[in-house]
Amino acid sequence: MKGSRVELIDSLRGFSLLGILIVNMLNFQYDYDFEKMFDSSFWGQEFGVYVTEILFQGSFYPIFSFLFGYSFIKLIESTKARGLNTNAIVVRRGFGLIVLGMLHYIFIWNGDILLYYGACTFFLMMFLSSRIKTMLIWSGVLGALSLVIVPYMMKLVYGTDELLTDVYAKGAYGDILLSRITVEDDMLIVTIILAIVSITLMPILGFLFGTISVGPFALLGMAIGKKGHLTEEDRGMAYRRGWVWMIVVGLALKCATFIDAPWSEFVMILGGYVLAIGYIQAFIVFYYSKAAQGLKRLLAGLGRLSLSNYLAQSIICTTIFYSYGLGLFGQMGSMFGLLLALGLYTAQLFISYLYLKKWRRGPVEWMMGKLVYWR
Repeated sequence: MKGSRVELIDSLRGFSLLGILIVNMLNFQYDYDFEKMFDSSFWGQEFGVYVTEILFQGSFYPIFSFLFGYSFIKLIESTKARGLNTNAIVVRRGFGLIVLGMLHYIFIWNGDILLYYGACTFFLMMFLSSRIKTMLIWSGVLGALSLVIVPYMMKLVYGTDELLTDVYAKGAYGDILLSRITVEDDMLIVTIILAIVSITLMPILGFLFGTISVGPFALLGMAIGKKGHLTEEDRGMAYRRGWVWMIVVGLALKCATFIDAPWSEFVMILGGYVLAIGYIQAFIVFYYSKAAQGLKRLLAGLGRLSLSNYLAQSIICTTIFYSYGLGLFGQMGSMFGLLLALGLYTAQLFISYLYLKKWRRGPVEWMMGKLVYWR
């Protein structure tokens, strides 16, 4: 049925959560304090960082963006088939993700991505009546722009000299919360004003950053969804070839991380995009192979509960590393982070599978459904 769930997409989303978690683990542990991240006193520290940087960094958020665009089209098809008010549902979904992202950013973790997806929703709405060719052209244009702009965005987010590692390691929960939204001033009123301005600007910056970082692959996902590809009937036949070369070329480009040159970051981001496409293709091949039969149902369950699982990862990991929890910030090393990510992800696979035996939706998915459909 048009607009029904595509299990391949759910499974790919579940797989993507592993890469997202591994990349985020460095942030949970170090908040991108590069000096501490490369502390050689930990066994295998540089190896763990480079494994994350080359195999995962910049290659899994594009997959999630692709899935967001694909699911966006399926949502449109589903609501139209049911005679619902499509625009109202899409707008409520976008606002819901913005609010959820802001709450996540302020109260749990500063590495939120939901705000970007929510804000990007309103950009994607401009393409609802567009031809597939138009979507692909804009995907390419935004992708090219992002190669230039994303490095500056990353420097804006992570490039400050006044890193907050002491706050995460030693500060109280209130100190950590305030550090995300304001700069403390001797005058309380100034601190409050700065916090209000920061919170007000979040959706605006989310729209700008989301359009550049999420937009390219989201539009690609919309185009492929509009074509009706990647369904069980289609079986992804058009996307199975060339995946080995895409992964090889992507990995080669990502190795620019070892080169200290002005153009290396540009090449790394390009490599991340190429690798993302290779991973999507490779996953399609894997999904329809005999080897995937026992695993894809677990992956699909995790993917169906992606919102709940993503937020659970943030809550669990910040509790492990931040001062108000176990206080292990910057103390365990990148290899431990990789092992922790694999362990947590495996647990979520089985918990999600068992959860869906009793309930149809996760707690956050249920809440979003109430908001989006008003029921």
